[in-house]
Amino acid sequence: MQMFFINVPLILSATHRPGLQGVRWQVFLLMGMLAAVILCAGCLDEEPDMPVLPPSDVVQPGQVITTTGDVTGDGIAGGTIDTLTFTVKLLPGEKPVDMERISIIYADTIKTETLIPVEGYIGDPPTSTWGIINVANQAGAPNNRLEAQEEFTIRINPKAYLPANRMITIVVRTPSGTPLTIRRIAPPAVLKENNVFIPL
Repeated sequence: MQMFFINVPLILSATHRPGLQGVRWQVFLLMGMLAAVILCAGCLDEEPDMPVLPPSDVVQPGQVITTTGDVTGDGIAGGTIDTLTFTVKLLPGEKPVDMERISIIYADTIKTETLIPVEGYIGDPPTSTWGIINVANQAGAPNNRLEAQEEFTIRINPKAYLPANRMITIVVRTPSGTPLTIRRIAPPAVLKENNVFIPL
């Protein structure tokens, strides 16, 4: 970066000479413009791009489950998102959670809705319901208890259709402990499948 040196005493003495009284403001304008050029020259250096971090939710005291991976949605391309899918797991050291005793609340900027589980808790949910669509790393016989190392993928189907760029909140209340709160923003363009929500 080039350095500019201004002889301030010389300029100031010039403004006090007879016949130069009318140019005082031009000197200060010139000094301001030079200072702005110097500052802008330092601002134009390109900064390296910051790494993109994976989605993460802040774990609150007393919370027993957390999300893993992305929150995604399916719907109508160029239209709205109908269903949302997310995966939960136990936090280290926590006791198993009976998924038949959880409750799920969905909210966006327009509507809040308490969803009910599908019959048997397993399956693709119709409108206003939620269901478990996959269990990864299942320990022992199939059941609806979320245990260590297991991951339950849950799909919800709120009554309200979700457009692009709208903020949502999903609250998963467990039988004990602090609820899991998931906050995301719908993507700017809606695809038919696998719309990845933006973490806040």
